[in-house]
Amino acid sequence: MKPLALLAILLIFLIGAALHVEPSDAQVYKKRNADGSITYTDKPLEGAEQVEIEQAPVTEFAKPVVATPPSEPEVSATGGDSAAEAEAIPTEFSVAITSPEQQQPIRANNGQFDVLWQSDPERLPEGYVYELFVDGQPAWRGSDSNQVTLAEISRGERRIYVRIVDAQGNQVARSDTVVVFVLRVAINGVGAGSGGNGGGA
Repeated sequence: MKPLALLAILLIFLIGAALHVEPSDAQVYKKRNADGSITYTDKPLEGAEQVEIEQAPVTEFAKPVVATPPSEPEVSATGGDSAAEAEAIPTEFSVAITSPEQQQPIRANNGQFDVLWQSDPERLPEGYVYELFVDGQPAWRGSDSNQVTLAEISRGERRIYVRIVDAQGNQVARSDTVVVFVLRVAINGVGAGSGGNGGGA
């Protein structure tokens, strides 16, 4: 048999062995014949030597990664940014005193009583503040409360109102004036606290 034919047989055998036989079970033997030719077989012939067959490397292909499209930011029903809307300054303000009531007599021997009010919006924008006045004089100023305790208010008729001012000090809203009557115990015929209209926060 010609060497080329033997080589072709060997290649066919090796390919078939690689396709159909587990590499750990494949056995190939090589025998040199008396005429100098070489025979390859899968049978252990007398005088044949085993040929070591290297296992063909296995290439693993990575699975393709499908890119996830970025999610679009949620937009409010009006089409605007909710954060920007929350910080928007309203165009109209209002404020009203809820306590004490109009023409209410207040018994306060220590000259102390509470003033409460409501405003729209409930929470003032940054830079806006409330100002509380008693008899035309400022008694309190702030933005983080809608209740103030006045102290050392003199007996008699007192006029109270609250207003809202912007960062430049311009008035944007003002409550109605509430008239109250502060009643304090008179000592030796002299009304306690009759000397002034002091107010405190």
